Amino acid sequence: MEPWNLASLTELFASDPEELGDVDVEIVEGTEVIRVILKEKGDLDVLITASGDQVLASVILTRANDIPRREAFDRMILATHKLVPLSTFGIVTIDGEEWYELFGSLSAHSSEHAMVEEVAVLAANAVDAANMIEEWKNGEFGQ
Repeated sequence: MEPWNLASLTELFASDPEELGDVDVEIVEGTEVIRVILKEKGDLDVLITASGDQVLASVILTRANDIPRREAFDRMILATHKLVPLSTFGIVTIDGEEWYELFGSLSAHSSEHAMVEEVAVLAANAVDAANMIEEWKNGEFGQ
């Protein structure tokens, strides 16, 4: 099996895999990244790139500066991230500003099914993470 690349990933996700529902797919201009927009998840953006032996899928969650009690938040997500299947929390810098993200990675030789399943699980986890973040911001989480 040939490793996944930008063209083959675009083709895969543009085929509207059943597990993802209705999607739009576009190449992020000037990058080697595709944006898969999951319409049934509130137009959730999943950014996907293939590099060498790895495919990385990521959802940007919230600006780090918008998180109250950030040190406690970081401890909480580090202590509980094992409970989030196939996904990991991270921090990424966008235009000089830190953002929380949820990401997953697979082998560039993974099957179509595994690739679609990763994105479906990542999307479900991102929705849960976004809800948890809103609860944290509102002081409702862990109270």
